[in-house]
This record gives sequence, structure tokens and C-alpha cells, in this order.
Amino acid sequence: MQRSRMKRLLSKAYLHLIAGAIALGILTVSIHILWADRLATWQEAEKSSENLLTALARDLGGNIGLLDLSIRGVIQDLGEADLQHLAPELRHRMLFDRAASASLMGSILVLNEKGDVVADAASIVPRSANFSDRDYFTAHQHNPRRGLYVSRPYRSRFRNNDLSIAISRRLSHADGSFAGVVMGAISLTKVDGLFQDLKLGWAGTINLFRQDGLLLMRKPYDEKEIGQDFGTSVHVQRLLQGGSGTFDSVSPIDGIHRVISFGRIGHYPLVLTVALSVEEVFAAWNRKVLVLSFITAVLCAAVVGLTVLFRSELNRRTRAETKLRRLARTDDLTGLPNRRAFRETLEREWRQATRSGFPLALLFIDADYFKNFNDQYGHGLGDEVLRAIASTLDAAIRRPHDIAARYGGEEFAVILPETDLAGAWVLAESIRQAVTGLDIAHAGSPYQVVTVSIGTASVQPSRHRARETLLEAADTALYQAKAAGRNSVRAYEMNEVAHHPGALPHSAA
Repeated sequence: MQRSRMKRLLSKAYLHLIAGAIALGILTVSIHILWADRLATWQEAEKSSENLLTALARDLGGNIGLLDLSIRGVIQDLGEADLQHLAPELRHRMLFDRAASASLMGSILVLNEKGDVVADAASIVPRSANFSDRDYFTAHQHNPRRGLYVSRPYRSRFRNNDLSIAISRRLSHADGSFAGVVMGAISLTKVDGLFQDLKLGWAGTINLFRQDGLLLMRKPYDEKEIGQDFGTSVHVQRLLQGGSGTFDSVSPIDGIHRVISFGRIGHYPLVLTVALSVEEVFAAWNRKVLVLSFITAVLCAAVVGLTVLFRSELNRRTRAETKLRRLARTDDLTGLPNRRAFRETLEREWRQATRSGFPLALLFIDADYFKNFNDQYGHGLGDEVLRAIASTLDAAIRRPHDIAARYGGEEFAVILPETDLAGAWVLAESIRQAVTGLDIAHAGSPYQVVTVSIGTASVQPSRHRARETLLEAADTALYQAKAAGRNSVRAYEMNEVAHHPGALPHSAA
């Protein structure tokens, strides 16, 4: 009895030890999952802010570039010897006909060495004004080596006190002395309009700094903050000294902790930032912490029971085995069935079609000029293209037994039970048009967008015919589609008596 009691005590202690170990393991796994999810959330926030930054920098840089190009054109035309002998209308057209219609542009003015307006893009007869007090004038007046200059924000005297900034370049006489300035205005109201539709959350911001730390623009828009100098701030110095990057910091403007992506706008002395509130970034994650913590506590209490322990272990093993089996049949890039799953499905459907007497069709799809795409845009965007094609295929097949699979590289396959050649061709053409309709830019393709070539074949399976004949026929049709210039469909009719296909191609370019 004593020995039996000791054995029971030892068994209980052993079970308690197992339960404690499992509870500790669950707790450790939960912490690891939360931490990994936190890192993923942070990385996603960085990626989102970097993507938005890239798009905004490209837009702003394009507008500023157009305005600078117009200014350079005016300077070049002013150097023409015959300019002053032209009639006012011709002189105005010569100076400003090349002026770009940038969406953010306010006006283009030519100022002489005294600061008087001598040419005006908005009027053949220049509007009368003197701007010798503006910093975009004095900056060039006192520094003959200065190139493009970005001004401080100012109130426009021509556009109803519209808050603006200017970019300007110096005019010089033949002897190098100061001859004036050509300036182009950028309306900050229009810049604010460019930012208005962007969703950054309740505390997200966009800031445009000049190279010396002067704040030129900010979303949310507040005129009291525009024009402030933050050049001495450690936070802003980090932006100005680096070319581009992402970091988290507390804003010197409003004291909010944010994750900040920053980068220069082209070759101009401007730095753009996109910042997301750290509190908002982790709001969903914090809720997940509460939910997962509660679940973890329940699980830790549940493992005390031996029955629950066994059931939980059995379920865990079952889930793991199911996941492994699924992973073994799934392409990890596109989420489609992989080549192994394709082979198994084709064999199964071949046998079924042999018994039922219905035809079996096969499509081979190949992304056109895909190597050129990878070479030009990189494998990351190449992977995105493959995922987009996979999604298109998945959306195109609607019947339960149809299957789309990644066959290898940039090649895909679609198995269509109970489908003749005409039906397969119709589906292939719809897929080709859908991929073209994605309108994914591809400069390395003569079609300028991502396209696919498709070979299709259909056969009535039988015991005396090998399923490889269907693969060969679809592959031959694909080769014909690519040889015909790509972005096309070729259907390959198979001889119902012989083992090898006879070529009767149909096309759709």
C-alpha cells in the first residue's frame, strides 16, 4: 500500500511537472508570437511609411523639376541677343511658352537687378511690383555661386496673400555681375491639397523641410508652424544629415512618438518625412496582447487536467501533420498548388475522365519576357507579378474540380475536367485579357505591360493513351504562342486515334 501510494504521489508529481512544463512552454510560445508579431507590425509600419514617402517624393520632385525646367528655359531665352527686338507678344511667347504646367505652380517672374518685375508668365505686360526684399532675391544678389535656391514661406502679393515658397536661379551680366533673378512660386495651399486625401491616422504627419531645417510644409496644416526653424533640433539634424532612412523619435514640434521615414526630393535641397504614430501603429497589437494573454491563461489552467493534456497534444500533432501535408503540396510564393500537387491531380482527373468518357483540357501559361522583367525591376517585383498572375488564374476558374497550379518558374498550368478544346480556349483567352488588364508596367516587353502566352489542348482520355500526350500537346501549343510573338493563345487539337498530337492551332493575339 505504501509503495502504491508513493507510486501515485510520484505519478501526480510527474503529471504536475508535465503540466508546469507545458504551461511554461505555452507561455514562452505566446511571448515569442507576440514579439514576432510586434516586429512584423513595426516592419509593416516602416514599409507603409516608406512606400508613401516614395510616392510623395516622386510627385513633389516631378512638380519641382517641371518648374525648375521652366526657369532654366527662361534663363536660356533671356540670353538670346534678338530677344529685346521682338514684339512684346512674341517675346512673352518665347520666354514662357515652354513654361511647364506643374499642378503646384503659382507664377514665374523675371526680376531685374533692382528687384522690379520685367517679365511675367501670367501677363504680356508685366505686373508692376518690386521684390528686392524677398530672400529668393537677396540670396542670389549676395552670393554669385548659389545655384537653385528654395525660399522661406511668404505671402504672395499677386495671389491674394496665398502662402507660398519659391525656387529661383540667378541672372548674370556678361561680366558676371548680378542681373536679377528668375523665380517660380509653389502654392503651399496646393501642396496641402496634395496631402489631404492621404490616410495617416489621427497622429500621422508629413513634413517638408529645407536643407537647413526650416519647416516649409506640414500635414496636418497649421500656418503657425510653417516657417519655423528646427535646424538645431537633434531630431531634425538626423533627417538632414542622412540621405534617407527610417527611425523612431519624439517630434520636437508636438512631442508625439512616431516612426519616421525620410528622404531627399531628387537633387533639390529638400527633405520629406512621413511619420506614423507609434501608439496608433501598435493599437491593434495591444488588443491582440490582451486577447492572447487571456487565451494563454486559460490554456495554462487547462493543462492541469490529464485528459485535456492528452487531447491538446493529439490536436497539436494533428494540426502539425495537416499543415505539413498542405505545405508539401503548396507553392509558398503564390499559394497555388505546386508541381507535385499538379501531377497528382492530373493523374486523378485522367483516371476519372477515362471512366466517365468526358474530355480533359489543359492550359500551360507562361509569363512573357519575364527574365527581362526581373533584370529591369528586380526579383522582388518579379515575385509580385507571379502572385498577381496566380490571383488572376485563381479568380478565372470557377468550377470545384478545376485547378490552377504553379508548374515552375514563371510557368503555370490549369487542369479543366469535362472541358473540350473550345471551352478551354475561351477560358485561356479570358485569362490572357485579364493579365493584360492588370496593366503592370513592363518596359522590357514590346507590349509595355506584363502579358502571358497560353497553350491549350484537350483530349478524350483512354486506357491506350498516356497522359503525357496531353502535357506534350499543351507544351507544343505554348511554344507556338511564344513563337507567334507572345501575348497570345494557341489551341492544339489532338488526334483521337494516335498517341501524339496533330497541330491545328487557333490563336488570339
